[in-house]
Amino acid sequence: MKKLACLLLILFSISSCSTDTSDSENKAIIGKWNWVESSGGIAGITTTPQSTGKSIQLDISNTTVKRYMDGVLVYESSYSIQTGNSIFGGEKKLIVYENDSKQSFVRTDSQLILNDECYDCYLNKYIKE
Repeated sequence: MKKLACLLLILFSISSCSTDTSDSENKAIIGKWNWVESSGGIAGITTTPQSTGKSIQLDISNTTVKRYMDGVLVYESSYSIQTGNSIFGGEKKLIVYENDSKQSFVRTDSQLILNDECYDCYLNKYIKE
């Protein structure tokens, strides 16, 4: 009986930890973000709002990512946050979009870094609005 109680306690602890982690990660990326730069691609280029003449904003809610270019909505998708294998090695937190594309992400104080999970793709930097 003690073994069963311990097993149930362990399972409950594990399930509650994974829920809290994804919820806190979700809260960390919620908000409005302004594009600072993108780098990568086959040519290894870096682009910025100054070099392209374009502004890009992300508006991330609990369930949806909206991308605006020069104030016009150009992309909207539902998403979830999952831990998974990254093409860059190891397990990372991933934003998984409804079309199955993925981006690993890192959030610092006022910066969100989104790394496309594909070869020859881009690393995108945003600052909190």
